[in-house]
Amino acid sequence: MRGVLACWLLALASAAAGWPLALAPQEAELTPQQREENLASFKLVWETIRDKHWDPKPNGLDWEAVRAEFAPKFEQAKTKEECRRLLSQMLDKLEQSHFGIVPADVYESLDQPERASSGKPAREGNGQPGFEVRVVKEQVLITQVDADGPAAKAGIKPGWLVEAIDGEELAPIVRKLLDSKQALNHREFVLIRAMNGRLRGAVGDTLKLRLRDGDEQVKELDVPLAAPRGKLARFGNLPPLHVRCDVRTLPGEIGYVHLTMFFDPPGVMPRIIKAVRDHRQAAGFILDLRGNPGGIGFMAVGIGGWFVKEPNLKLGTMFTRDGKLNFVLNPQDEPFTGPLAILVDAASASTSEILAGGLKDLGRARVFGTRTAGAALPSMFIRLPNGDGFQYAFANYLSVGGKPLEGEGVTPDVEVWPERAALLAGKDPVLEAAVQWILSQKP
Repeated sequence: MRGVLACWLLALASAAAGWPLALAPQEAELTPQQREENLASFKLVWETIRDKHWDPKPNGLDWEAVRAEFAPKFEQAKTKEECRRLLSQMLDKLEQSHFGIVPADVYESLDQPERASSGKPAREGNGQPGFEVRVVKEQVLITQVDADGPAAKAGIKPGWLVEAIDGEELAPIVRKLLDSKQALNHREFVLIRAMNGRLRGAVGDTLKLRLRDGDEQVKELDVPLAAPRGKLARFGNLPPLHVRCDVRTLPGEIGYVHLTMFFDPPGVMPRIIKAVRDHRQAAGFILDLRGNPGGIGFMAVGIGGWFVKEPNLKLGTMFTRDGKLNFVLNPQDEPFTGPLAILVDAASASTSEILAGGLKDLGRARVFGTRTAGAALPSMFIRLPNGDGFQYAFANYLSVGGKPLEGEGVTPDVEVWPERAALLAGKDPVLEAAVQWILSQKP
């Protein structure tokens, strides 16, 4: 989960790797203290790859030779920007995603966005306005509104656009991130995290939103923040998480489960098992993993076992320095064997990708939506002595089809983007495409 929470930073780290080495006039020369901090940062990055990478010779490299190549350059570097670029170039030699240097100011501005326009400090807390957004065609589009949440009570509807939050214009932020040409794998994920992060705050706080409705009229609304929906769950050292597992039957006798996170197994698994058993004779089944950032990896194995009947199938394999771990499915009594559709988008990551990608590779599920985040590896994010962030993965994962999910994501069988006109009309194009496919299958 730590990797999931931090992986959106990788796009910015990848962009930094392409900066030219020519010094810009505004780059200040390092002070003696900063020089020591940067040298310590170089040492920490190099040693971390040496000790934590799952391959003792990452990408076939002689890592000691890499240190010998970059150490002299680093010692001669005159500015922090030059040090940062050299570190990024060293990590580029791995030719692997989830390794990157993120400038301190960029990390802080996206992780806890400054509301520069209003002059107020960054918000803290898990309060939410009751809607979710995606970035489509450079617009921040509201794709889902909780029926009884603050946004719904304020009259906000799916298909509306968010143009500003607390006086901060969103268009320049979107353009800045879209201009990160080297961040294609994670760019949509970065945008979603950056936008949704600005919609969070303390419960009871208020967001000042400028929106554009379906009639292209500008609406300025003050929307209070409420506690997240779902059951409060705890796992390890992570902060408390709100997990929802919504179950219903769609028209045409189709079972439907929407899971927001792979946490709280004692609460989630019985609901999914009951949903499968209640819909064993249904025309089809839909697992909606849109917006699900992942969580406990082996919940994918537990859920997947209710949709296969053959023994010894696996979703994929994770490789670490010490060995490998197969995600083997155990068929359950009376599994659902009919048409299975899985819904994903750019905010589906980690365990969502493991489950969707594995069942797709096995030919057991048809995937609908847009390409997933490509953030399947367990990774860590640490602060360097110079204040920058450093993200690194410590394991590799291959789906059962033999392809890496990290950096690539799961490509849907049927690509369906959220469409503003459809959302304004109260439709869900991705869900409707899955339903249409299920109803087209032979009984």
